[in-house]
Amino acid sequence: MAFLFFIWYTLSQVINVNNIINNAKNFFISHKNGCITLLYALLSATLIYYCLELGNKNPLLNGIFYTFVNIFTVFVVISAVFIFVRRWWISSIVVSVPLTALSIANYYTLVYRNSPISTQDIHNATTALSVLDSYSFPLNLFVLGIILFFALNIAVCVQLYKREKTLKRSFKKSAIATLCLVTFGGLFLHSVYFSENPIKPRNTFVWSWEDSYYKYGYAASSIEVFQNSVNMINKPENYSEENLRTLASTVDAPDTETRTPDIILILNETFYDMRDLVNIETDAPIMPFIDSIKTSGRAVVAGTGGGTNKSEYELLTSNSLQLMPAITPFNYLNFDDANSVVSYLEGLGYTSWGAHCAESLNYERGIVYPKLGFDSVLFDADFGEKGRYGDRPYATDEFVYGKMLEDYENMGDSPRLMYMLTIQNHGNWDINPEAADTVHSLTDFGDYTDDINEFMSCIRESDRAFEHLTKYFKNHERDVVICMVGDHAPSFATALVDSSQLEVTFNLRSTPYVIWSNFNIPANTPAELSMPVLVPTALELAGVPLSPYYRHILNMAEKTPVITAFNLYKTTDGEVFNYTDSTDYKHDIDIYFDMVYNNVANKDKRINSIFEPKKD
Repeated sequence: MAFLFFIWYTLSQVINVNNIINNAKNFFISHKNGCITLLYALLSATLIYYCLELGNKNPLLNGIFYTFVNIFTVFVVISAVFIFVRRWWISSIVVSVPLTALSIANYYTLVYRNSPISTQDIHNATTALSVLDSYSFPLNLFVLGIILFFALNIAVCVQLYKREKTLKRSFKKSAIATLCLVTFGGLFLHSVYFSENPIKPRNTFVWSWEDSYYKYGYAASSIEVFQNSVNMINKPENYSEENLRTLASTVDAPDTETRTPDIILILNETFYDMRDLVNIETDAPIMPFIDSIKTSGRAVVAGTGGGTNKSEYELLTSNSLQLMPAITPFNYLNFDDANSVVSYLEGLGYTSWGAHCAESLNYERGIVYPKLGFDSVLFDADFGEKGRYGDRPYATDEFVYGKMLEDYENMGDSPRLMYMLTIQNHGNWDINPEAADTVHSLTDFGDYTDDINEFMSCIRESDRAFEHLTKYFKNHERDVVICMVGDHAPSFATALVDSSQLEVTFNLRSTPYVIWSNFNIPANTPAELSMPVLVPTALELAGVPLSPYYRHILNMAEKTPVITAFNLYKTTDGEVFNYTDSTDYKHDIDIYFDMVYNNVANKDKRINSIFEPKKD
């Protein structure tokens, strides 16, 4: 004790501790109102933070450190508004109102889509609004908690208003306050998010969004998403155009006879097999016809519970979204002179047709489809009066296939490519009366049983419609290949399982695919592949000549058929690796991502010979 006293006494004499304490007291007394006002502003930021976390279904918060990181992130936003309005109570309200609305919207988005709202959804607002009337928005503890914290924040803003009325202001004090806030905000954002080695790590999203959002917080994770949206395409390490040119020159033209049959691609909305996820018994078969087709399997897609446009992009372009995290492709990427299966087959003399029975504004498909190369495109208004399943508001698969067949017979003599994005199975799945369900679960899933029954009944309708489609073409005079795949699982799927398990992660993102033809094709389709691999696989089975890009994808898929957009890949033996792991497969995978980057990032330097039909 004597030694500690000696140290304290020595230091107090050197730095005059008492002086510092007295000066601090005097400063606080003279600036008491201002300090308390600042504390109220921090309390407002804390309440907004709680709203955001409750909206993200995260009542346990993010640990002490990242809780404070998120609170100060919100405070920096409030401070930025304060600099312009000069009143804390106004800036707190200006920030809290939209963020509270965001919190509530985010909660229901998680319920129905199972992924948080992010900056990319600004572009997707019209798509969300177009299907809003099919969902319900019941109050629960999360939403009530958000409303409660918002009410508490309004009470804090009232106290801020009362205190700020009595504050004396001067130009000097305002200038000093502004300088301090700008300095604090700049240093905080730079050190936490934007420096070369930020405190909050970059690229924290792996296969589960919960892992990142629950650990780092909604505000901090949203900044990461924003950063990824600005830097949309990540350049692969050791990227080399010269290596790609060499590779392209080594791929020979096919030495076997090739064909150009008609190709029909179907991306089936929320087409998913519940048997892949849970042990379930039903009173009727779910998809008996598709189960009977040998050339079928599972395709791993980019997301679960949502993300149709991501699956659509990977299917049509064979470009993995691994290099383009946190974006909705059609809303963000430049599709001028884009390479796709449409442009590729048109280079082989095909006539093309693409359709989706919804608004053309959704995901900007009305703009993007023509840029992908479709000669003819159809959207909602072009389908006329629609056939529906019970009370569900969406056009059935049977109906949209009927419209497709009408146009098919009028496409001329050239080989034909048709692409249909269906909508029948879109959520929600508590719309029809129970009597309309044709498949019922004999396994009890609690509150989700009714949703599962309606969902499986929709899948049964899809199976029946696909069977009718194949019967139409079975004895058709033209050679036809039909490839159908689901885009994602239903949003309620994650509530039925522990999604933190790696096997479940893949199951949640594995949708059925089937390749059917009216002539003999090899029956050696992979049991599991990824969405970018599907079109090259279908084209090879059809006998269509392949570009160096498609050929490399298939060569790569012989060992690693599953290339995901969530940092993992899977081998034919079922082993799972991270892209950063040093393995025997890494070279071919790295070349693939170099090709994707060359295809998308800088079209002025794109090596077109990689993506076009190989010339004899």
